Amino acid sequence: MMKLKSVLQVLIAAVVVFGAMGGAHAVLAQTDEPVVVVRDLTYWDATYTGYVDENRHEKWPVVFTQAEDFKVTASPTGAGLTTLIRLLDESGSEIASSSGMLISSQPAGNYFVMVEPETGSGFYDLTIRREEVTSTDPSSATTADPGSVKVGESSVVSVSLANVPAEGYTSAEFTCTYDAAVVEVSNIVVTDLFGADSAAAINGPANGSFIVAVAGSNGNRATTDGTVFTFNATGLQVGETTITCVARVSQGDNVLTEVPSTSATLTVVDTTTDVEICDDGIDNDGDGLVDSDDPDCQIAGDSTLTGQVLAGKTVTVSLYDDTDALVTSVTAESDGTFSVMAPAGTYKVVATAAGFLSAEASATLTADATTTLSAVTLLAGDIDGNNVIDQFDAMTIGMSYNASDPAAADLNNDGVINVLDLELLAANYRLTGPIVWP
Repeated sequence: MMKLKSVLQVLIAAVVVFGAMGGAHAVLAQTDEPVVVVRDLTYWDATYTGYVDENRHEKWPVVFTQAEDFKVTASPTGAGLTTLIRLLDESGSEIASSSGMLISSQPAGNYFVMVEPETGSGFYDLTIRREEVTSTDPSSATTADPGSVKVGESSVVSVSLANVPAEGYTSAEFTCTYDAAVVEVSNIVVTDLFGADSAAAINGPANGSFIVAVAGSNGNRATTDGTVFTFNATGLQVGETTITCVARVSQGDNVLTEVPSTSATLTVVDTTTDVEICDDGIDNDGDGLVDSDDPDCQIAGDSTLTGQVLAGKTVTVSLYDDTDALVTSVTAESDGTFSVMAPAGTYKVVATAAGFLSAEASATLTADATTTLSAVTLLAGDIDGNNVIDQFDAMTIGMSYNASDPAAADLNNDGVINVLDLELLAANYRLTGPIVWP
């Protein structure tokens, strides 16, 4: 390999020498600037051999199809050469420069890596590698722990500030959004990052968004990185939601400045998948775990509730105990059928679908038995979810006419909000819910 490399270097040197001899007079007659030779840079992590001297510089085109963090090195292969790397934009303007190694982060686009001799001349090895660049700019991040929950389970979401400047922030405002059909937000708690007695204002949550504003009191401010607040995100139905909290900060100058914000993704999975019976000594779900060693185990004696809910939309069936606490929930199949397991007992069963009046039943489940509810049809028109179909729901159709959002107003689920949805609403006008589920 080394012998082949030496031969290659000799060939490149010969090309450089003979090229210079053939065109030396023409070049000297026109300019004293070095010749810039455009090379071909094709692959990440590959090593390319180049040659530079005072009369020859080399330019390597680079195309990023997405934003990239990267490191470029131009390492001399012999004594007598130190390299200078310049990063140029598509027009040839310099973005950054560094001796021997250059680390940068750039958006998608066309660029050039220019290699010049800082001192001396000779061969060098060029590489370009992806490398995470640690930002020192102020930012905000949203994280969910865990990143995947079952229907009815909760993830703790934390919203934090990073790279807080030495002078700190006197206040911060966070506007958070999420898919309200997939998760429910509750228990918003502000930490003491802005001081033990900070002032906080919370607006919402409602319709998939909420605002948290916090300000230090008595001269306190946030001067370190850390979590500003946390909240619970409880899975309502199978799906995935992006939780984004956009941050704006103030340094006491009556100006709010938005800082870059990183979102979290939370996945909600079905409670009925991969169930292991805890006390039968058998690996029922084939995951190599048995009984209490399996976190997916289902305690023997649990019951099954089945039924069918018709709505033409995705239906969620939820079970609540006698304190109205959510026990579990499941997303019905496309034909409205569902099956959900829970410990024996009496539950309030609620079926919901976006844009429809909910249905409610009482069900007593018996240990190791299946209870089946009668089929029920939800009534279309409750777009704002207050269990009343009225002129306010009709107004939403009017304001969203020929659009597809909000999805709750697309009652026939055909992708467009129009008079056909109004027709369904009108058939149930002035009705209230929850409707009785026999």
